[in-house]
Amino acid sequence: MQRWISIVVVLLLIILVIGLTMPAVEQSREAARRSTSKNNLKQIGLALLNYHETHKCLPPGGVIREDGLALHGWFTMILPFCDVSHDYAMINFQIPWNQGRNSELFEQSRPLFLIPGSDFQFTSQGFALTNYLANPHQLYRNSNVTFEQMENGTAHTWLAGEVAGNFQPWGYPFNWRPLGTKLCAGPNSYGHPPWRGGHLLFADGSVSFFSENTSDVILEKFAAAPPVPTAEQVAVPDRQFETGGFYWNKEQLLSDSKAKEMFYVRILRGKTSSPLKLAVYSNRNPQYVADDDPALQVKYTGPYFLFTIDKTTDIAEALKDSSLSEATSPAQLQKNEEILNNLQSQLPE
Repeated sequence: MQRWISIVVVLLLIILVIGLTMPAVEQSREAARRSTSKNNLKQIGLALLNYHETHKCLPPGGVIREDGLALHGWFTMILPFCDVSHDYAMINFQIPWNQGRNSELFEQSRPLFLIPGSDFQFTSQGFALTNYLANPHQLYRNSNVTFEQMENGTAHTWLAGEVAGNFQPWGYPFNWRPLGTKLCAGPNSYGHPPWRGGHLLFADGSVSFFSENTSDVILEKFAAAPPVPTAEQVAVPDRQFETGGFYWNKEQLLSDSKAKEMFYVRILRGKTSSPLKLAVYSNRNPQYVADDDPALQVKYTGPYFLFTIDKTTDIAEALKDSSLSEATSPAQLQKNEEILNNLQSQLPE
């Protein structure tokens, strides 16, 4: 009996120690996330400053054609200054961010544009999200704001910050939002509720944390800082993206090992893990590229969009019309058709 009492006492002590240390561990993790998010904003700020140095103005908040077609946003414009020049070079700027081959690039999650540990990384259409949005006075439709226009000075003019909810794809051409008068006051506000406040990036490259109790007078002053665009320039579509529980994975398709291309299907899944969206892509076979002109190693790293699959797609016909048909044996082509047909059958009606 004495032995069992000793065991119970030891177990209770272990549980007590765990109970006391867990909050400290979680607090430490949250502090690390907060530090990383601050650093993300600093890196974004550095990219914006380098863009300004190169182009003598900040990037346009969104590139919108005269006919109203929205093409690309400010996150895309700073990619060359975020050490991802290769991805930037693959974007077709003549078509919108979410069309054609552009889709693959904007479905890629970028840690720099996310608060660490975020549960929201993709939309229901598979586009990668950002947890940061911009000041609509500095980044708006076809804007080209300069530091000289910031009458309050760069140290007192905010550029971007963490948002509390209603996250948007980082490639979306309308990634700006008014600051409001209170942080952490709902999904349309700025701030990160677990921290009871949030960071703001300023035009001099500094990043400061403001608590949710920050005076509305201070926030109003930041929000009103010039230059002040027109209502038409800062207007955004009435659109809210469905987020939460969506993720991508890929399944390799069969092909000849000596073929110039390799193939795979990208699968967007939701909370139930069922396929929601299917798209077939190719990549250049690394062995082929390595043996070719060195320039091809940069030019043909892919991926290359081949076709999407919905409930009505004729898989056999789509495969026949793609380069996959030339890179596979009849048996491999048949197996690929079976794989894709099985995935297609799981798509929602």
